[in-house]
Amino acid sequence: MIRSLQVGMLCLCFLVVIGFWMYVDRPAFLYPALPFSHPDKSSVVAKLKQADDEMLVPLSADSNTSYFWVGAKSSQGSEASRLKLLLQKAGWSFLEQEGAGYFFEKDQKRIVITSQMWSRDFVLYKVSSEIPADIFQ
Repeated sequence: MIRSLQVGMLCLCFLVVIGFWMYVDRPAFLYPALPFSHPDKSSVVAKLKQADDEMLVPLSADSNTSYFWVGAKSSQGSEASRLKLLLQKAGWSFLEQEGAGYFFEKDQKRIVITSQMWSRDFVLYKVSSEIPADIFQ
């Protein structure tokens, strides 16, 4: 009886430790599906976790589409401010935000960058290929 109680307590402690670890430093397989196929989730999670808090990280580049994806750590909207600042430095004027869409204009061209909360930790941005990807590096 005492032996089974000890084994039960040991298993409970093990589950609590594993649960706490997964809550604090979630492995990639616990994140939702990505809106793009390449790179895989574990690469994206590693890139975003290693990035500085104020950094926007290029994630995917597909030459067959008219957009690419950029990610950032979610930090109470400061990632959106960083996005606006980077685009303003590249000559784009911020016009307005409507929901998840950020509208910019340059030389009478208008683009929309949409945001998506990928998890509680990260935000993904779908950026028009008219924006050079190198401004995010």
